[in-house]
Amino acid sequence: MVEKVDCMGILKTNCHTHTDYCDGKNTAREMIEAAIGKGFTTLGFSGHIPMNFVSGWAMTQDNLDKYYAEIRALKDEYADRIEILCGIELDSDYELNKDYGFDYVLSSVHQIHGKDRIYAIDYTAEELTEAVNTVYNGDWNEMAEEYFRTLANLVVSEKTDVVGHYDLITKFNKNFLLFDENNPDYQKSALRWVDYIIDNKPDIVFEVNTGAMFRCGNETPYPAAFILKRIGERGVRVTVSSDAHCTQALDYMFDEAKKYCKECGIDSVWHLTKNGFTEEKI
Repeated sequence: MVEKVDCMGILKTNCHTHTDYCDGKNTAREMIEAAIGKGFTTLGFSGHIPMNFVSGWAMTQDNLDKYYAEIRALKDEYADRIEILCGIELDSDYELNKDYGFDYVLSSVHQIHGKDRIYAIDYTAEELTEAVNTVYNGDWNEMAEEYFRTLANLVVSEKTDVVGHYDLITKFNKNFLLFDENNPDYQKSALRWVDYIIDNKPDIVFEVNTGAMFRCGNETPYPAAFILKRIGERGVRVTVSSDAHCTQALDYMFDEAKKYCKECGIDSVWHLTKNGFTEEKI
């Protein structure tokens, strides 16, 4: 379990932030004002990209146009108070009808494809369990293998800057309620695809994401310690983010996440700014 600590960094940033243009609870302006109040130096917005199916979390194309225009306008409006970045959270089933000039791309996967239905990975434990039982005959390791492969191929094939919540499938797995994360086959799959990403994109950044700590009361961020240790061993950069869907979550457990990184053998976190990633020793 991550203990409460108090260690201030040189910068305060978050590159994984949502608004009410997708499944967030607050407006972009509200998120910015809250970030300023919390002492942020940079806030990156990463709205869910439109999907090629109807989902409960992604932006519509119309909302994406509005999102892009407003974040760009707010970037100028708040330029003397906070640095704003306009990013996107890419997904494996995305659909765009025109090109955008996003400041960065965070790549994630949130769904499982069944024969007659698309299941959300991170909506409820019941829906995820139904997906595994229906699509994979109850084989959680088979589900994990396909999930990690899909995410890794997305990251490698697209212009990805940040890998989002690498093991999102563990969101509802507190105390291994759904499946055993110590299973050798599961760990082998998780690490194989981490290595695949790093082998093909050695400059990639993985996020250490506190979102499930805020929403589910999980004790540690994504990814699991054995995965984060491999990322550290490979010398790959990490950034701390909260996957904030409301103002209260903007900086949730950031110091604890840095301590977690340190415990996993990582001595730096990287902050995304308009000039690229800036290192903070921890």
